[in-house]
Amino acid sequence: MEYHVLLFLHILSTILWAGGAIVLGFFVVPSILDAGPAGGAVMAGVVKRRLPILLSIAGTVAILTGLRLYMMRFVASWVVTPQGLALTIGGILGLGAWVLGVFIQRPLAQQLGVLGASIAASGAPPTPAQAAELKALRDRMRRVARLTSWHLLGAATLMAVHRLAATFSG
Repeated sequence: MEYHVLLFLHILSTILWAGGAIVLGFFVVPSILDAGPAGGAVMAGVVKRRLPILLSIAGTVAILTGLRLYMMRFVASWVVTPQGLALTIGGILGLGAWVLGVFIQRPLAQQLGVLGASIAASGAPPTPAQAAELKALRDRMRRVARLTSWHLLGAATLMAVHRLAATFSG
C-alpha cells in the first residue's frame, strides 16, 4: 500500500513541478526578462498567484517520495541494470533541479524583486550600477531557469522510459 500511495504522490507532484518549471524556464522567465520593466508586473502576478510556492512544495514532495521509492527498490546489483541506471540518473537530475531551484533560483528571484522594488521606489531610471546589476541578475536567472528545465526534462524522460529500459536487461 505504501508503494502505491508514494508512487501516486510522486507522479502527481512531479507532473506539477516539472511541467510548471519547464514551461517557466523555457518560455515564461525568458519572456518576462525580455519585457524589461514591464516584466516585473507579470512576475508579480505569478508570485501573487503563489506559483513559486506551489512548485517548491511539489518539487519537495517529488524529491522525498522519489527518495523513498528508490530506497524501497534499492539493491546494489539493480542499480547497474538499464532500469536501475535510468532511475538513478533521473533521480540525480531531479535532485539537481531541486537544488538549483531552492538554492539558486529562489535567492536570485528575491534579489531581482528587491532591486526592482528599489528602482521603482526611487521613481527614477536605474543608475548605471543598478542597470548593470539588474542585467547580471537577469542573465543569471535566464541561464539557471534553462538549466533547471533541462534537468527536469531529462529526469522526466528517464523516469518515463525506465520500464522500457528493463526490457534491455534480458
